[in-house]
Amino acid sequence: MSVRLANAMERCIPTILDEWSRRTRGSELDSICEIDRAGDLADVLRAMADALRPVRAGSRAVDEFIEIAAAHGARRRAQGVHEGCLFVEYELLGATVPHALRSCEHGSLAPEDLASLEGGFTTAILAGLRGFHRGEFERRGAWNETLARVAIELSDIAPARRDPGEQQPPASR
Repeated sequence: MSVRLANAMERCIPTILDEWSRRTRGSELDSICEIDRAGDLADVLRAMADALRPVRAGSRAVDEFIEIAAAHGARRRAQGVHEGCLFVEYELLGATVPHALRSCEHGSLAPEDLASLEGGFTTAILAGLRGFHRGEFERRGAWNETLARVAIELSDIAPARRDPGEQQPPASR
């Protein structure tokens, strides 16, 4: 995807979280103490930035992003928030990130940047919901397989990503 977008996200995490915090006022997230409210969202955003970079052979960036987003969902359940709060949280984050990136970086986002961010948030919510319901998934089968399905679902909806230096396979005739 975009190294530029990933780097901008990493640089702007404090701005993103400040704006996100402002936007969460009056939501269910207000019931969580201030220190725990943002919780591990900075880790989710960093992992998302890593996952947005071009994929190199052997990279676990996407898997790590899914694991961190799932852990975030589990944390929200432990905090006693309702499942629907995850949707509100990511909806607010999805609106916040482009706005914060524009103000932090003093520039605009390309349409492909917005599509990449949307894909990242879709992945985060899929993983977060599985993490929220981890106990139920563990009772039904292997947790690692559950997380692997998020990556499979992601690959079904997102175009293949390659390191720009990698050769594309020859087109079949």
